Amino acid sequence: MNNGTTRNLRIATSLCFLISTLAHAQLVEFPISTSSQATFKSNLQARTQSATPVFLPFWDDFSSSDSLLKQNLWLFGNSVFLNNGIGIRPPSRNVVTFDGVDSLGKPYNINDLLAKGFADKLESQPIRMDVLAPALRNTVYLSFFYQVEGRGEPPDNGDNLTVSIKDQNGKWNDIYVLENNATLQRDVFYQVLLPISDPKYFHASFQFRFSNFARLSGPYDTWNVDYVFLSSGRSATDAYYPDRTISSSITSLFANYFAMPAKHFLEDPAGNLKHPSLELFNLKLVDVPSGLPHQQNINYTTQAVITTKVGTLITSNTFPLDSFQFAGIIKGLEYLNISLNKIPATAAFNPMADSIHIRLKYGMSTKDNIAISSSGDYDPAKYSPIDFRVNDTIRADYLLSSYYAYDDGIAEYAAGLNQAGSFLAFLFNVKYSKPDTLVYVDIYFPEFGENTSQSLQLQIRSDLTDNPASILLEQNIVVDRKTRNKFSHYPLTHYVLTNGPFYVGWKQLSNTPIAVGLDKNTDNGNKIFYNTNGLWIQNSLVKGSIMVRAGFGKAKGNVVTGLESGSNLKHLYPNPSNQTFYLPATAENILAFDMTGKRIDLERDTDINKIRLTFLSHVGGLVIVRYFFEGRWSTEKLMVRPE
Repeated sequence: MNNGTTRNLRIATSLCFLISTLAHAQLVEFPISTSSQATFKSNLQARTQSATPVFLPFWDDFSSSDSLLKQNLWLFGNSVFLNNGIGIRPPSRNVVTFDGVDSLGKPYNINDLLAKGFADKLESQPIRMDVLAPALRNTVYLSFFYQVEGRGEPPDNGDNLTVSIKDQNGKWNDIYVLENNATLQRDVFYQVLLPISDPKYFHASFQFRFSNFARLSGPYDTWNVDYVFLSSGRSATDAYYPDRTISSSITSLFANYFAMPAKHFLEDPAGNLKHPSLELFNLKLVDVPSGLPHQQNINYTTQAVITTKVGTLITSNTFPLDSFQFAGIIKGLEYLNISLNKIPATAAFNPMADSIHIRLKYGMSTKDNIAISSSGDYDPAKYSPIDFRVNDTIRADYLLSSYYAYDDGIAEYAAGLNQAGSFLAFLFNVKYSKPDTLVYVDIYFPEFGENTSQSLQLQIRSDLTDNPASILLEQNIVVDRKTRNKFSHYPLTHYVLTNGPFYVGWKQLSNTPIAVGLDKNTDNGNKIFYNTNGLWIQNSLVKGSIMVRAGFGKAKGNVVTGLESGSNLKHLYPNPSNQTFYLPATAENILAFDMTGKRIDLERDTDINKIRLTFLSHVGGLVIVRYFFEGRWSTEKLMVRPE
């Protein structure tokens, strides 16, 4: 299957077209609509009639908020997606992403799969260029960083990102067009500097905008934009900034998890804690006036605010951690990955806690905003009142409550199976030495594809062998699609007692792909397994963490132990038998398999004392019968006489 065919199929699913089959059954990645954009898009659009002019310099690196654009800089941002996951190693944390969905996260064109046109746009507030001294007007440049695709979906040939500016007559003029080509790397941010020198642009309502030409049928053809700067006193080589930034999010504080059950963590806090890391970037290349390569020592401070709940009592304490800790030397235009030196002491965690929330704050100390006259590299005449320190601080949240979560709570993409009868399993490594009871599963099903009612067969497995006893629970669930990053809650019909690793997954019941949220900021793809032809395969196709969470609690009913009944607890009779056998009337979830693991259909007839079970097709030889009875699973071998 070529890339074009795959692309069209993915577009079709997002527009509610039924896909009857795909050439290769496997785990597939899907773009998803970014409907959370509507919240800040509608607010920004409401300001259109009350735009307030701004003055040079104009600068935004999109790091000041994870959800809202600066309304004092942007008149409206028609459906661009502010995020920190689709861009790969941006100049500073957070980018705006352009694709083919509107301000409500819906395709611009739902009728024509192949329709193309201008889609998203990001437009500045009016800028008072008329007040700029004539002598400086030939020194005005607009710069920005861009990345094609990133962790999104690649633009086709002919798709583009266009930069336009408004002249004194109110006409938009296209001054730069970027097209995708083979030379652009999907994981690199490139910078563009554009001169603004024509006299017709120096008026009281100057504006610039970014817009993308793309397929209008879904969240495809992605471009990422970051670090926008418009000012005077620049030249064609003015591509460097006195700014050391935080480029990434902070990684997990608990091994691979962002959330853990509190009692699991508290059994061994020291063993469950790890040192988080993050990445920094230096946008300065050389020192002025020496012209020598720039480098700077990085120091940082950290603190943790730990909020603890014990019953109805909630307490909050702040714990200073690092204080001007030396992180290393960061050279010009280089990234620096650092691990935090100190983490909260185990004594900070109340062993009686029902839940604990940890907010970790990191702030780095640099020469950002220190004037050249004071041995810094900040030129007030050129940059004031820009504060480059806004991207020097970051926070991360972690939760200890009742569930395990690999994901950070934000989906940039989605993943799913594409064939009926295929299986998916997600491995959870329990950080607890005692048996505990799995009572619910939370799954984020994004709004994707068909809106008709669909179901999956949820499965909890002890392992991925062909042994029927490995299936600890099966129950059908309805796919409950939610808005951006909202999880659906599924209590288990039978609780599962675990004591070690287990798998949460499902059996696909239709050929229509069912997408599950995929967090691209964390990568636990090696814990995803899929089975499309009878063989379990460890995933190597999809990078990220699927947004599936496993929750623990107190048992309030039947509990599946996952342990086999002893020989003195046999309930199946007669054995050997003909095509009919019996089990107690309260036995549930009765399954039969041949010795290859293939399911055998049964007809059942229940009376007060027993269940009569008859094979629907002729069977002969050894059969495995698995059933749930008196709070545990039992597996028995049944010899069936051929008729």
